[in-house]
Amino acid sequence: MISVRLGGKLNIDALENKVKALLADASRETLRTARSLTPVRTGFAKSKWAERITKSGYTVSNPVDYVQYLDKGSSRQAPQGITKPTARKVAGYINTRRLKR
Repeated sequence: MISVRLGGKLNIDALENKVKALLADASRETLRTARSLTPVRTGFAKSKWAERITKSGYTVSNPVDYVQYLDKGSSRQAPQGITKPTARKVAGYINTRRLKR
């Protein structure tokens, strides 16, 4: 059996605020990274990345119809696509962040 005991005062509101701030930072980093990894011919697809706040969290999306092909690696500028490299970079970003007490 494993038991865990927390000592001291636990400020749930402060923790909740820090988690929300981390999610907002991760969303902004996702938007920034996706934009930077989007190949450029005219700049249209790169300019259409957007972040939205929803009831369930944050959404980063691109409504351009051909972005799905760019994401599959159809461009020589981004042969690995966009979303997988973005996810790897953002995961590394999140791992470097620590919630401080």
